[in-house]
Amino acid sequence: YFLWCLCVFTSLLIVAHLESSKEICKNRCTCEERENILNINCENKGFTTVSQFLAPPNKISQLFLNGNFLSRLGANEFVNYGNVTSLHLGNNGLQEIKTGAFNGLRFLKRLHLNNNNLEVIKEDTFAGLESLEYLQADYNYISAIEPGAFSKLNKLKVLILNDNLLLSLPPNIFRFVLLTHLDLRGNRLKMLPFAGVLEHIGGIMEIQLEENPWNCTCDLIPLKSWLDTISVFVGDIVCETPFRLHGKDITQLIKQDLCPRRNAGERVQPPSDSHFQGALPPTYHPGGITPTRAPKASRPPKMRYRPTPRISKDKHVFGPIMVYQTRSPVPMLCPSVCVCTSQNPDSGLNINCQERKLHNISELNPKPSYPKKLHLTGNYLQVIYRTDLTEYSSLELLHLGNNRIAVIQEGAFENLTNLRRLYLNGNYIESLSQSLFAGLQSLQYLYLEYNIIKDILPQTFNALHNLQLLFLNNNLLRSLPDNVFGGTMLTRLNLRNNHFSYLPVRGVLDQLSAFIQIDLQENPWDCTCDIVALKNWMELSSTSVVVNEITCDSPSKHAGRLLRSLRNEAICPEPSEVPTPQHAPPTKAPTLLSPGTEASTPTSPSSVPLSVLILGLLVVFILSVCFGAGLFVFVLKRRKGVEHVPTGANNLDLNSFPSAIWYLKESTDGANRFYISFLK
Repeated sequence: YFLWCLCVFTSLLIVAHLESSKEICKNRCTCEERENILNINCENKGFTTVSQFLAPPNKISQLFLNGNFLSRLGANEFVNYGNVTSLHLGNNGLQEIKTGAFNGLRFLKRLHLNNNNLEVIKEDTFAGLESLEYLQADYNYISAIEPGAFSKLNKLKVLILNDNLLLSLPPNIFRFVLLTHLDLRGNRLKMLPFAGVLEHIGGIMEIQLEENPWNCTCDLIPLKSWLDTISVFVGDIVCETPFRLHGKDITQLIKQDLCPRRNAGERVQPPSDSHFQGALPPTYHPGGITPTRAPKASRPPKMRYRPTPRISKDKHVFGPIMVYQTRSPVPMLCPSVCVCTSQNPDSGLNINCQERKLHNISELNPKPSYPKKLHLTGNYLQVIYRTDLTEYSSLELLHLGNNRIAVIQEGAFENLTNLRRLYLNGNYIESLSQSLFAGLQSLQYLYLEYNIIKDILPQTFNALHNLQLLFLNNNLLRSLPDNVFGGTMLTRLNLRNNHFSYLPVRGVLDQLSAFIQIDLQENPWDCTCDIVALKNWMELSSTSVVVNEITCDSPSKHAGRLLRSLRNEAICPEPSEVPTPQHAPPTKAPTLLSPGTEASTPTSPSSVPLSVLILGLLVVFILSVCFGAGLFVFVLKRRKGVEHVPTGANNLDLNSFPSAIWYLKESTDGANRFYISFLK
């Protein structure tokens, strides 16, 4: 009896636990469903563990656990959250992630680990996250990444590691990862080798390398050479050392600036360098370099190698002092809730206001002086008002990603004439219009992924003449208006994971440049006649245009097959050769009675061939029967004649013919009588 009671009590506890787990949205967190995605908001709830709770079943979810006390993640911490696609763990003081912490998150696409205390990323840290596409681990203390940390994240596209303590990257760290965006700003990188690192990110669309103490010596030549071969935005790579190049942008230098001892003798010294002879300390001309070559390392590169209008003004006004000045003499004004940094007086302020619980941009006080980059990710912005950005005309980068923006007032960006990059990803934007982007004539990079965009109105992007990269993936688009990309300079277009069943070529795809790279994967493509034009366009384009294969979703006979593998005849079969009613209208039927038109009209034979066919078939049938019967009689009589009267075979043959002919005549007469009665 005691054991029975214990079992009942234990069962009740388990049931109660399961019931309480199902009530996470009612008792502990607030939940809101938008577009069939359940947002579970558990921010600042004092959680120390999450394994005891269950996510609602059969619901695609986003789980927000920011601002809790999850200092350590144990094994199977999220095993009850198999339907979560986006997990936010920022501002938890997280120090350690045990092996298997993310078990069960097989559908997770976005993981946010920003603003924590992580120091190392181990090989097994992200085990079980094979579907991960977006990893954010900025503002930690990460100083080491083990070589195989990302080897199994084969779908990873975006990696954000800015503002950590990375001194270097391990060899082959990106070997199995097809990254498109990499952020390494604000670390301690002095160099990036080509072998083992840069060679594996050939498909990169954006890499940010600002605010690292780059050592502009011979070791940086591989990075410089790589930068010269790509056409993506890399940010400002400013030299920290040596002293002679301090503050210089590497993109404005040449190889001899970085490594003056290489081929130095091949360059002819300009006459104006004569008064610098002997001015350089011995430490600046390493072994083998004679004092006559020293001036090549002593003179500021702007004055020496780049006598262009862009820098000649600075040469006359500031002289060599400008090269070594690192602080602006004007006091910096920075909003009280943000952190501001400045690389040099020319670069302006980099304003970091990430995850500051801001509800409106107008809350930023005092207004920053000469802002260049404004990061407002992870706040609570819902509306961008027309007056919010009137004092930010110097901005070159505006990051409004991962907010709750649903409304952008007309003309909100019209004062941002210098803006080159605009991030609006991860919001609740439903439609796009031309007025939304008014004033952004300098815009090059526009990120609109992970919204709920259903409609794009005509001429939305037509005024963005410098637009090079447009990300519209992970939205709800079904179609695009005519001439939607006319006037742009797009080289990257991402339409992945929308609701496109087909895309027109005329007026849409034919507006794109020949150098475009377009991603059309994960759409419900309908491989019928309408998609043939898209298939032909793909085949006529270069192999690098469509970066991922298109897979058919319908009809069922083509489902799961690659569009390129299908022949046009299989997608859109030729029309049947049998005349259809639309080619023989009923109104022309009376012309069959006209003797003059019966033979010339295509429909006139439709009444005669039927009777002829019936008669022909009947005659063939009767002849077959008669021939078979005659042959049977002939064989029987021949056999009988062979046995009894061997010499009478000829008589048997002759006698059998009249009966067969009579039978055939009677059958033919009967068929004629049947045919005459049929016609009557």
